[in-house]
Amino acid sequence: MSDIRTLLITLLLVTALPAHAGQSAAAEPAAAKTWRLATISAIRDTPDGRINGIWNAGTLFTARQEGEDWLRISGHFPDNTWAPLDQPLWVSRHYANEVVPRTEPPRRSAPERYIVVNKNSFLLQIFERKSTGDEVIYQTKVALGMDRCMPREQGGRCYYTEPGEYAVRWKVHDPEGIEWCIPKYMEGEYAEDIANGQRCFRGAIGTHALNIGKSYAIHGTSRPDLIGRRVSRGCVRAANADMRKIYNLMQVGDKVIITQ
Repeated sequence: MSDIRTLLITLLLVTALPAHAGQSAAAEPAAAKTWRLATISAIRDTPDGRINGIWNAGTLFTARQEGEDWLRISGHFPDNTWAPLDQPLWVSRHYANEVVPRTEPPRRSAPERYIVVNKNSFLLQIFERKSTGDEVIYQTKVALGMDRCMPREQGGRCYYTEPGEYAVRWKVHDPEGIEWCIPKYMEGEYAEDIANGQRCFRGAIGTHALNIGKSYAIHGTSRPDLIGRRVSRGCVRAANADMRKIYNLMQVGDKVIITQ
């Protein structure tokens, strides 16, 4: 009987995990699901409580949804192997997507669209493929990466919006304003804020964002006066009203091209 019970628990675990995650030594509760962070996020000891840590975009974890706004984290995947947490942690539901195994490619019902960001003109354009040719259906000015290095006393890290081909990986929307948190590699640049106890900033990147790979995102801004300038750490910033339209027009998987 014990062998049968062990087999059933293992099967439940493997079904719940993404395909690339390894098996675990302990089984996650069946009610939990696997999630992936869509943006860098504050992890808290209780809903809206003290910040316990900062997790990067793409981090996999298991959690149960509690209400509409929070996920109760019970485990994560160090070295692609599920491991339980010593105590539950919490993250906003707005910043994570459930990992759903796919047995076939997704079917697209919306028109095929792609984004082109021109670094010389600071212009973002959304194209839609039509039988008569590709047509611009929306465009707006944006801010781009500073394309330079920070002073050595601030860490000396270099930030560029690198030309290339990307794709919309995840979409993030928080109606209260996306909470952007200082990642570890930027701590030197924000040393004063951290010393004052401020690690996260609500609404600094607006209410809508598209993760496009690397550490890049197309997102809103609390500084619309800087649109048309090279000021970001590599992300593409749009005015919040424009970003809301971009968010609604694009789907996960859509191509994003950044040109010189």
